[in-house]
Amino acid sequence: MSRLALLAALAFVLPVPAPAQEADALERAWQKEYAFLEAEQRALTDRLKAVERENADARGRAQARLAQTQRDVLALGLEADALTEALREVEQQAERATEGRAHLEGLLEATQRGLAGYGFVAPAAEDTQKITAAFAAVQAALAARSGVRVEPGSFFLADGRRVEGQLVRLGDVAVYGVTPAAAGALTPAGGGRFKLDPPGGEATARALAAGRRPASLDLFLFESADQNVEVRAEKTPRQIVEAGGAIAWVIVGLGALAGLLVVARALLLLLAGIGGGRRLLTAVEDRLVDGDMAGAVASCQAVRGPTARVLRAVLRGVVTGERGDMEQLVSERLVAEERRLDRFGSAILVAAAVAPLLGLLGTVTGMISTFDVITEFGTGNPKLLSGGISEALITTELGLIVAIPALLLGNLLSAMAAGQKSRLEERALRLMNVARVGRLDDAPPARAVPRTAQPLEEPA
Repeated sequence: MSRLALLAALAFVLPVPAPAQEADALERAWQKEYAFLEAEQRALTDRLKAVERENADARGRAQARLAQTQRDVLALGLEADALTEALREVEQQAERATEGRAHLEGLLEATQRGLAGYGFVAPAAEDTQKITAAFAAVQAALAARSGVRVEPGSFFLADGRRVEGQLVRLGDVAVYGVTPAAAGALTPAGGGRFKLDPPGGEATARALAAGRRPASLDLFLFESADQNVEVRAEKTPRQIVEAGGAIAWVIVGLGALAGLLVVARALLLLLAGIGGGRRLLTAVEDRLVDGDMAGAVASCQAVRGPTARVLRAVLRGVVTGERGDMEQLVSERLVAEERRLDRFGSAILVAAAVAPLLGLLGTVTGMISTFDVITEFGTGNPKLLSGGISEALITTELGLIVAIPALLLGNLLSAMAAGQKSRLEERALRLMNVARVGRLDDAPPARAVPRTAQPLEEPA
């Protein structure tokens, strides 16, 4: 472009040639310039291609380096995972070694503590040597103290008196005490002392002291004589209730009342079921169909029970001759009998519902007393807390003991009463239908019923 500008400037400065010469000169100048530009273009193209080749080579080298770097990173990641896994295994081994060391130290400590009473002292050596020495001491102690040994000694009686006598040892797990006045299996009293509480095993103790071997041993096994052992006696039902407090006695009284009501209602239902039932109904039907009203009434009067009373109500309605009167008499009688059959049923179910609520009340009061003890004395002595917790649990137990049988028996008796009521209604309806239409169940036609026992006419 600079050359074109120079030529343009010269064209204005130099004299203007002739037109033909000017055209030739201009043509030559443009051709020369075009050739120069083509040469520049080829040079630039070659330079571009060289740059592109250089870039392609650099890109290939960079991609190769990138692929190599990725392979190196992957290899390093795998190596890191392997090292992490190895480190985890080493940590686990170290942890197991630490635990094994702790177990070993615990074993050595327990062994030394257990063998301290036998005069064993661990040697100042490695742990393996200490363990070997401990096991050797155990074997020696077992050999020396196994079997039955009789030696003089003293023990305490159940009343607290200390007596001198003989101690019959069965290894180091059971001891018998023998004196002329008392003998039996001893329990640890703490500090290596023993007591005859509770008394028992006298025959076994005297037999072993005399050198005999009884077929069976009445003994008390213990782990160590250094701690006092209290043998808990079985509580009586009265003691259990007393431990539950005043609410426990209320629950027991409610249970006794529910039991009496269950027995009374069961007897009432059994007596209500005794009275002929189906046989009485058949006899009254036969006499009513035969027109023997007096015999039908006499059959009902000869039997006691709800069935006889309901059938007499039906017969009184037959005598009146009005259907409405008969239905009213029968309905009145059925209501009265149902009231008798339902007697005590509601009271039993109420007792079944109230008993667990009383148990819950006892639970709440027991927990309140427990928290009062905690507030005053803290939680250091579990015996102080056991009273309130025992009261809470005992009342709950007693409430359920009363509620479950009362609920089951109450519903069972209610079902029995419902069955008897349905049978009474069925028998009353049957006799009413017999009075109206004669014999039922496809029986042959009966003789005409007298006027006083004629079937009732439908009301107009």
